[in-house]
Amino acid sequence: MRRKIGIFLSVVLCLITFANKDYTSLLVGDTYGNVYYRENLHEKHPIASVTKMMTIMVACDSIRNKDISLEDRVEISAEARSVGGSMIWVAEGAKLTVRDLLKATAIYSANNAAYALAEYIGTGDVDSFVKLMNQKAEELGLEDEVEFYTPMGLPPSMTGKPMDRGTAFGIYKLSLEALKYPEYIAIASSKEDFIQDGTQRIVNRNKLLSEKNGVFGIKTGHHSKAGYNISIAAKRDGITTITVVFGSPNEKIRDKVVTDSLDKFYDEYHVQKLINIWKPMVGVGIEYGKKDLIYGYPDEDFEQLMSKNWGVEIRKTYIKSIEAPIKKGSVLGSYQLIVNGEQVKEGKIYARESVGKEKFIDKLKKIF
Repeated sequence: MRRKIGIFLSVVLCLITFANKDYTSLLVGDTYGNVYYRENLHEKHPIASVTKMMTIMVACDSIRNKDISLEDRVEISAEARSVGGSMIWVAEGAKLTVRDLLKATAIYSANNAAYALAEYIGTGDVDSFVKLMNQKAEELGLEDEVEFYTPMGLPPSMTGKPMDRGTAFGIYKLSLEALKYPEYIAIASSKEDFIQDGTQRIVNRNKLLSEKNGVFGIKTGHHSKAGYNISIAAKRDGITTITVVFGSPNEKIRDKVVTDSLDKFYDEYHVQKLINIWKPMVGVGIEYGKKDLIYGYPDEDFEQLMSKNWGVEIRKTYIKSIEAPIKKGSVLGSYQLIVNGEQVKEGKIYARESVGKEKFIDKLKKIF
């Protein structure tokens, strides 16, 4: 009997583990750190060429710090020439600008370009460059979410190094950091470009780039141990999102998971103004005033990304009547904004006009 139960539980566990064969990890989040869809958020996975996101950011840091420049010419070593995998055509001993190497790394995901950048910035020592990658990860608080051993993301069988790994959450946070590098995003959003004085055309491996669907970055990755990975930045209706997918069996399925997730998100969520300073919240009666009623307005505008399935409630506490005179800016009450059952804001309700005390002539006017 115990054996049958054990077999049954094993089958159930197997079904749960392999219920989704389209990916191993999925995340959709906004640029404020809010995650809306998630699956295996903190499970470490081989990240393949998504590693190059950090390579490019460390290179951009070196440019910003004026340690190197975009026009520096980098000699391609024998090691860089022979790293394998996705590579641009370049001879050993040839010299490419840092600008060209960044383009080749970000657009074509060229391993030899990434390696050459690491060699140059690490003054000949790639391991020194990798230390900078992990140091930056630590500065971002991601030391438990990502781990780098190479600047390219190739598997150990090709590098002799441990596997570059990361979680969907770690790559999401890394993608948010990448958005702070407009020089990187400008390259990553290019469908194609030219390097080596315009003699070599490179085409972006990210096939989802499109103004129509709002996708403008950031990085793809693939090798046999990792499957097909991607981190996508997209903007529609003024809302920027990051989508991370790990472990898809092929590029077509991976890209469909991304597009389906994006369509689902932008269909469900929208930015809505929930508090409007020009819209009165309450009406308060006035005693002995030139007017019988004064309206109370909220202290500031407030808008939020909302699901169409969420409820909104504004709880107001205010005085029911007030005696004149009333000064502009007088506090008439307060409010709490409740969204999806949680308080997201509180504030004051103010009078936006002054109301003087009623005079004898005003009383006569009311009578007649």
